[in-house]
Amino acid sequence: MATRRDTQKAKTRERLYATAMRLFLRRGFERVGVDDIVRACRVARGTFYFHFPSKDDVLLEAVRRGEARILGRLETEHAPTTRVALAGAIAAFAEEWEGRRTLWPHAGAVALRRIGAEAEGRANDPLRLALARTFEQGIVRREIASTLGPQMLADIFLLDVFAGLMAWSARGEPPLSVVLPGVVELFLRGVEGVGR
Repeated sequence: MATRRDTQKAKTRERLYATAMRLFLRRGFERVGVDDIVRACRVARGTFYFHFPSKDDVLLEAVRRGEARILGRLETEHAPTTRVALAGAIAAFAEEWEGRRTLWPHAGAVALRRIGAEAEGRANDPLRLALARTFEQGIVRREIASTLGPQMLADIFLLDVFAGLMAWSARGEPPLSVVLPGVVELFLRGVEGVGR
């Protein structure tokens, strides 16, 4: 059971996150410093660093929240096909990022650095494992014909999503709610084979 202190810590972290994201969107990531965030939240600088080692970690939190939404969809929805599972999951990520286009290049860079630093932990990443299970089910149901294993398909899919996000962040169109389903379609057509 959460104590009052734990509840207060969670509220402070959420307030810091929400304020930082609002400032990043309004002024631009590079133009906002930790001092701006703590001043807007009326907390001490140390409070920020207790919750986030750096302002990059605020963006990493945004990426994690998007990933958590994808994971939640993959784990709770019993989709009849791989296509439906991926479309539902990716819609969750689009909901998290649709209004944050200008922040994605920075968030994407932070996420790539995290992947490089945590290479060993990638094998047990919950999102990667859930996607691999989704692809494994697709292979079993004969929706997917691929010489690549489910784990590699998960990695390639995540990279395709990342590439789609980077392209979208540069142009801003079409909307992310169109781009990410397009990435799913492009990916699946590749593993389903031409002419299906």
